[in-house]
Amino acid sequence: MKLLATAIALLACSGCSLMGSKESPKADFDFGPVAATHMPYPATSAQVDIVVYEITASEWIDQTSMYYRLAYRNAANPIPYAQSQWVMSPAALLTQRLRSSLTPPGSGEIHRVSADDPAIYALRSELFEFEQVFDQPDRSRGVLRLRATLEGRGVWAQRTFAIEKAAPTPDAAGGVSALSQCADELAASISQWVAGRQPSASEAVRLDRPAGQLRATSTQ
Repeated sequence: MKLLATAIALLACSGCSLMGSKESPKADFDFGPVAATHMPYPATSAQVDIVVYEITASEWIDQTSMYYRLAYRNAANPIPYAQSQWVMSPAALLTQRLRSSLTPPGSGEIHRVSADDPAIYALRSELFEFEQVFDQPDRSRGVLRLRATLEGRGVWAQRTFAIEKAAPTPDAAGGVSALSQCADELAASISQWVAGRQPSASEAVRLDRPAGQLRATSTQ
């Protein structure tokens, strides 16, 4: 009888191990491949070289955790998803997306540059917000806010971009979809902004401040 009970117990344990844990596996996300329609390289009248520096961010954002907020309950409490995260920090993912958008394919030529070359610009950005915000349990949106600074001979321009996109589903996958759309719109907006910041021969150093409702943000 004892042998039978032991055998049943062993079979039950082996069955549990075969079935595995009920806890869902951890999922890693990025922004997905860049669509051709989201590659708006700056249309400029002359060759412009742009150095896109690594985007900086606060320590709590500059990690792989994927954050959400329950605005209807406690908007001041960012919460990390337990089973979902980014493959790298949002700042690093956005840096890659901006570099892809601002650098035309095949532009691997070697340029001779000097201290007086006016066609070399630096883009520096700081990421302030990158998270999923739940306004209701079944309704959320991706929020991105970032400040970009463009520096070069004859130009110093700065603008803060803010983008929001509705999430298709009230979960981590929906947040990824919304934030990926925010990243694509940011890249397009930064490209257009950079193209419009080329100084003319008579233009002095200038500061460009945000005007109206702008949707986009970048920090380098």
